[in-house]
Amino acid sequence: MFWEKDDGIAVAEIITLFALVSIMTFSALPFYNNLITHTHQIKVKTMYNKIKTSIIIAATESVSVSGMYTVPIAQQVTSNKIINLDDSSSWTNNGDGIWTYIPSGAQIIYNRIGNDDYSLIIKYSN
Repeated sequence: MFWEKDDGIAVAEIITLFALVSIMTFSALPFYNNLITHTHQIKVKTMYNKIKTSIIIAATESVSVSGMYTVPIAQQVTSNKIINLDDSSSWTNNGDGIWTYIPSGAQIIYNRIGNDDYSLIIKYSN
């Protein structure tokens, strides 16, 4: 007859399907890895900007208190009084002005230079 009974899926069809799914998966992996890396970089840069803004606000407020522009010391910045870690499960700080983003190992390092200047550096791990 024109219509024959189908006995199921052939082994060749399964192998072909597996090959196609594998090719699609492996072609998407680099895109996914780049997306994750980019997301981590954005989170680190966002925290960098939060810390920088908090330092500037604290130093500006010091003018109204003491009449002098004074940059806060590292212990003041790492305390939650100046910078609030919204995503505290992903960030750690050592109390000395170093914040570490746990998923990527990137660090933001704060150093006070004199009374009125500071450096804020992002250090990415290799």
